[in-house]
Amino acid sequence: MDTNKILKDNEIEANQLLTKIILVTIGIVAITWLLFETGFFYIRVQFRGLMIFNILLLATVAVISRIYKYEKGWIKYILMGSMTIVFAVTTSALTYNVTLLIVIPILMSIRYFNRKYSVFIAILSIIVFYIAYLYGANHGMLDMNFVQYTPGTVIVTNDNMWLDDAVIDIPYDPVLMLFNTTVSNYFVKLLQFIIISAASLALVVCCQGLLQKQKELTESTARIGAELELAEKIQSDMLPTIFPTFSGQKEFDIYASITTAREVGGDFYDFFMIDDDHLAIVIADVSGKGIPAAMFMMTAKTTIKDYALTHNSTSEIYTIVNDRLCENNEAEMFATSWIGILNIRTMIMQYTNAGHNYPVLMRKGEPCEFLTDKHGLFLAGLEGTQYTQSEIQLASGDRLLLYTDGVTEAHSKDNAIYGEDRLKNLINDTADEPGETVLSRILDDVNRFAEGAEQFDDITMTFLMIKDF
Repeated sequence: MDTNKILKDNEIEANQLLTKIILVTIGIVAITWLLFETGFFYIRVQFRGLMIFNILLLATVAVISRIYKYEKGWIKYILMGSMTIVFAVTTSALTYNVTLLIVIPILMSIRYFNRKYSVFIAILSIIVFYIAYLYGANHGMLDMNFVQYTPGTVIVTNDNMWLDDAVIDIPYDPVLMLFNTTVSNYFVKLLQFIIISAASLALVVCCQGLLQKQKELTESTARIGAELELAEKIQSDMLPTIFPTFSGQKEFDIYASITTAREVGGDFYDFFMIDDDHLAIVIADVSGKGIPAAMFMMTAKTTIKDYALTHNSTSEIYTIVNDRLCENNEAEMFATSWIGILNIRTMIMQYTNAGHNYPVLMRKGEPCEFLTDKHGLFLAGLEGTQYTQSEIQLASGDRLLLYTDGVTEAHSKDNAIYGEDRLKNLINDTADEPGETVLSRILDDVNRFAEGAEQFDDITMTFLMIKDF
């Protein structure tokens, strides 16, 4: 994240906003001028020159700002400087009626998130408005009744006009007027200026602090995102992704897919040849989500494969793997898993189910069924667990689907569950379709079912097809 770019973009937006405010101010001044000239307001002072000056100054800086597309660094100074001057000039003639104008430039400067700039505008406002008050007290309006006078005249009043008792019938005294303007009038406003300026600067500092925190958070998020992207690549590289994987095998085809709920997931699948005659197939679902689940997934996958390459019994493999995963498992993570070892000569598959979803078996020409054997607790659940195994004879045209609960437990926006029956019906309708088409249809059907609802779990599937031979 580039802080300078953020500040630059913010400055351009602030310049645009200030230009709009100036255009609105021009409209207000023009309307006020028209009302004065038409006599709608009763006033003894002619404001024609003041109005023309305000309109010309504001219009000029607005045009300059637009010509340079609000991008130059000095634009904010001429925008706010001209606004400060216009408000100050107006204050010199309408001292009491437009008191709130004094705070606008300072408050508007906060929008730039620039401490030095806000200090500059505060100092400029204090100086310019003091000059305006001083000029207004000596050459402009004495009170709310807009009593006009010039130096050297004697102030005269009547019962219909309100004036401070201290100035009734008192000759004009420039020294006394200067003292009263500075001490009695402007001193209080100076204190207000200082308080408003201090509060404004505090807000600017707060904005800068928030911007710095946003920068750090964005950088941290970007770093985490890069690390997650790398972790996702590492995880995907660990899984077979080229299908059919064993293109040289005439006995079977195998396909798989995984759709993670987050950047990295806890599901995994694997299949590999133990030797020339034995194919191992594994699927697992690790508890939890994100990085911890992904790390445990990689440990479990590696451990299962290591022991599968050296042991021929699925029950023995999972008994040993379970004990290894229970060691130093302070996070108390676990994984449901299913492993099968197929003898491609005899087509006998032995398998062990460690608390995982039931696989779906489709015999050629028959409706599909679930292999409902369970042979033990999930992996890393309890050290010393002894797993058992089952065997099944496969034949030409048989198919076997392994999947995680992200399929059957997918939720719709109405909180309905996809379920096993819907999965079985879909598989029965795909009896003659290729393996990759079957997986694609299942995933599409799950996505349609869950449309409008957030994917809460990884969706992983493996599909084994025994070829006709």
